[in-house]
Amino acid sequence: MLTVFYRRFYILLFLIWLGAVSGLFVLSVWGDFDTFIRDFNKPAQMLFNGTSAVNGSETLMQVATEEATSVRREVVHEVRKVERDVEQFIEGNQTANQADSNPVKREIQEDLAANRTQGVTVSKGTAGPVGMLDNLEFTHTETEFLARLQTSLEVGRVTYFWLDKPSKLVVDLRGKWRYSVPRVTDFVSGFVGQVVLGRHPDRLRLVFNFRNPEAEKGPSPQLIRTPQGLDIVVTQKIQQQAKE
Repeated sequence: MLTVFYRRFYILLFLIWLGAVSGLFVLSVWGDFDTFIRDFNKPAQMLFNGTSAVNGSETLMQVATEEATSVRREVVHEVRKVERDVEQFIEGNQTANQADSNPVKREIQEDLAANRTQGVTVSKGTAGPVGMLDNLEFTHTETEFLARLQTSLEVGRVTYFWLDKPSKLVVDLRGKWRYSVPRVTDFVSGFVGQVVLGRHPDRLRLVFNFRNPEAEKGPSPQLIRTPQGLDIVVTQKIQQQAKE
């Protein structure tokens, strides 16, 4: 039989082991001792204050209900967040699909993605060498018209204005220019029926003649500077149905 000293020594080891196991259990379930104390505080206060078993059960049920409500709110919040992410993903795909089906938007996005665009400056240019319009390409849809200019020099100041009866958009590239492309280009479809070039001493003029001579003035053209020259995007104004 062990002596009193060893019996007390083994009891102390047992208590230390029991405390360590209890600490690990609390940490694994509650995460920290503060949470355990807060959860244990309400039942302990209820018992020490002499609260009846019925009231204690009601209090515990109330606490459980509040916890369930809190968990439900967190779940609903996470579900709504996932729904918003899915909606944004679907909208992004729809936008990309629309751009793929629209050749004008696709070419503009390719310019932007390649970091080929710059803001069109409005500062007055100085006299310099004569620029050459080497190539002029057109792409159009039912509501948009893209004129892609390839020039030998960087395009400087660009201005535009509208004319009516018949409706047309006039875009001027300021400076001295020449061109080696056809002066007149006709189109069999689209809201722009014809593009005409004109060379002046201080500008190169592009006139976009609308197919409908009574068409209303549309939004401002989009001028996109590229290393090859300039993209001009003309958008048709959507006609509103007349009120009965």
